[in-house]
Amino acid sequence: MTAIALAFGWHLVASIGGADMPVVVSMLNSYSGWAAAAAGFMLNNDLLIVTGALVGSSGAILSYIMCKAMNRSFVSVIAGGFGNDVQVSSSEEQGEHRETTAEEVAELLKNASSVIITPGYGMAVAQAQYPVADITAKLRERGVNVRFWYSPCCRTFTGPHERAFS
Repeated sequence: MTAIALAFGWHLVASIGGADMPVVVSMLNSYSGWAAAAAGFMLNNDLLIVTGALVGSSGAILSYIMCKAMNRSFVSVIAGGFGNDVQVSSSEEQGEHRETTAEEVAELLKNASSVIITPGYGMAVAQAQYPVADITAKLRERGVNVRFWYSPCCRTFTGPHERAFS
């Protein structure tokens, strides 16, 4: 049983990129449930079978939903990406880089009718949630429709989400 668990763990995590890691963690959790259910069968323990099956199935369902939200194939994530060629991006620049100032951004926000804010890791590191809340309140006072977009894979934000969408 330990060797099978080691093989599953290594196979899932060996070639996974950062974007797929939440799915892998969810699937490893699911595997722990299935292992508990298997142990329940070996020990003839009905409670262990039922709880293991619940953990295993809920983890598998969550992983499937996360893959759908990321437009990824469930099988390719679970297979660990083995056999896929890595595409290297070219070094030529794409798009247009345009620097701006705080005054220009303030002017754009002042003239906007709708604003979508995407909180993420950078906002958390900069501890910018309070200034963003102040800006949001001021924009809403001016009649601007301010909404927040949360990634379907990262809905662990606390607080009211009456104006949030994905």
